[in-house]
Amino acid sequence: MSVNVLSQDKAVSLATYAKQGFIIFAIGLLASCAQSPDRNNEPSTSPVDQAIVTPANQGETLSAQQWIERARNEGNEASQQMALVEASFAYQNQGDYQRSAAVLSQLDVGAMRAADQRLYALALARWYYHSGEWQRVIDKLEPVVNQLTDRDLKHTALLLIANAHQQQRQFWLALSYLDEAYQTDSDTQLESIWLVARQVPRNQLPERRPDRISLAGWWRLIESTHRSQSAGQLQQSLDRWLTSYNQHYARSIVERFLSDNEFKAINEVAVLLPLSGSYRLQGEAVRDGIIASAAQLDNVHVRFYDTEAEDLTSLQSQLLEQQQHFVIGPLLKKHVNAWMQQPMLGVTQVYLNQPDSADDIIVPSGHVTFALDSETEAAQAANYIGETAKLGSIIFAAKSSAGTKMVNAFKSSWSTENDREVESSWYSSTEEMQAAVEHALGVAASAERIRNVKIAAGKIIVDAQERSRSDVDALYIAGNLEQARLLKPFIDVNLSPFAPPADVYASSAIHRVTNQNGDNDLRGIVFTEAPILLASQRSFAIGTWLKQHNNADLNDARLVAMGHDSLTVLEQIDSLRWMRGKSIDGMTGSLSIHLNNIHREMSWAKLTPSEVKIVKP
Repeated sequence: MSVNVLSQDKAVSLATYAKQGFIIFAIGLLASCAQSPDRNNEPSTSPVDQAIVTPANQGETLSAQQWIERARNEGNEASQQMALVEASFAYQNQGDYQRSAAVLSQLDVGAMRAADQRLYALALARWYYHSGEWQRVIDKLEPVVNQLTDRDLKHTALLLIANAHQQQRQFWLALSYLDEAYQTDSDTQLESIWLVARQVPRNQLPERRPDRISLAGWWRLIESTHRSQSAGQLQQSLDRWLTSYNQHYARSIVERFLSDNEFKAINEVAVLLPLSGSYRLQGEAVRDGIIASAAQLDNVHVRFYDTEAEDLTSLQSQLLEQQQHFVIGPLLKKHVNAWMQQPMLGVTQVYLNQPDSADDIIVPSGHVTFALDSETEAAQAANYIGETAKLGSIIFAAKSSAGTKMVNAFKSSWSTENDREVESSWYSSTEEMQAAVEHALGVAASAERIRNVKIAAGKIIVDAQERSRSDVDALYIAGNLEQARLLKPFIDVNLSPFAPPADVYASSAIHRVTNQNGDNDLRGIVFTEAPILLASQRSFAIGTWLKQHNNADLNDARLVAMGHDSLTVLEQIDSLRWMRGKSIDGMTGSLSIHLNNIHREMSWAKLTPSEVKIVKP
């Protein structure tokens, strides 16, 4: 017989289960449940996969069935409750969380002794962790973790809380509990703690240094790395850290990083750009941005090389002869592909594009890719929509290589924990756009149902209006300005007043010089954009550049911003690669390094008939 132990709705508390005759019920239920599948025997560091030995089980280890039998024979209710808590731990230790939940659902917390209540909280938290209910783990354990007197149990509780915070990307809170776990048991893996520490963003750091010395050491290490703006500053701050925290258990990590890096000052940079031929204007835009950035740095000399005038072999020979240590470019994808097939080792290089088949290429140490690609914007939109929308989402895209890449990026970034659906709606031509929108929004199906009703009604007059779907509240246009202008009217006319309001999103491809002061046709669309290209944040330099280049569009201005950011990244690349949570405020967005790629977190804006408004997520 199969028994549904827990409600499918996670919002329902375990405490809502009936408690009358709980021992008899639990025994019958456990006897009738099907056997759990065999667990993976590979070692795991997850707190739910580590066997827990409670104080009551330290002398003689009893099985779950033996604990249940003991509960039936106990003379008072508190002892019965304690035995069943032990039974739940025993089931969890063997990976049988279904039976553990069956026991936990029948317990009466009010009848427990204080120590047993804390054990119950730990057992319940392990169940929540196993179910992926991270906030419930935290809420259950934080009030009792410091009341656990057994060192091993406290260590487990601290790891559960830390991992739950980490799952929610609350890295500083996760680090604070991991640090406390290390103080409880120094066998806690240092590399696991460092993996979390290096992901702490600046906005999660407390304003003041913590009182606990070990955690204060982490705070100072992270804070000083975020503050360093060059290789020299980073080296100095790490040397000072070693002096101030010479007994800190993270000392070995800092010493290893210092010994493995040369922290070379950037004095001369080689820049590879197309400065002639068909892409000369794009190359010059990047060049102008790099020159503007270099003017803000001390003693930095930039030398430009024309990738259209010389072949790869000749360029690399020149760079080797001149002993160049820092390189920016190439810009064109064909040159990036060729260069990555024969990379220059021993140099630090920022490529200004993504190679084809990037997943199949091993990027050498010190090399990062930087691209103004639409896939990055689609991925950011998926994360934003997943956090703000309440229903499902539809992404409209052309049947093309670019459209497919954007749809794939959007869907791959959609959270696996999000139970809302993402659908794609494709069109091959402008003539198919209206039908694609009507079909995706369910209007075509609604019209068909009305038609069938009218046929069945015969001469009876049926007054009905097509309705769009009620399970969608976010639409993403994966296309350019021209495609958005055609799609938006179809979307507006097919969103019925009976459906929930739906927001329309897009990428920076819909933002041009022609509509930088507003757009009535695209009013209401929210889009990602480089912060420097939003009117309220635009710098004088970018504005002047646009005025000096009458034929330039915002795509060209984005290349200027990209050139500026590439040199800024090169200046801070050591700290960005070491501290993954570090980001710098660039012209193209908030920049960080993930898996040898420069990741951009862009700004959000909304088109209105008269202006472009900044949207603060």
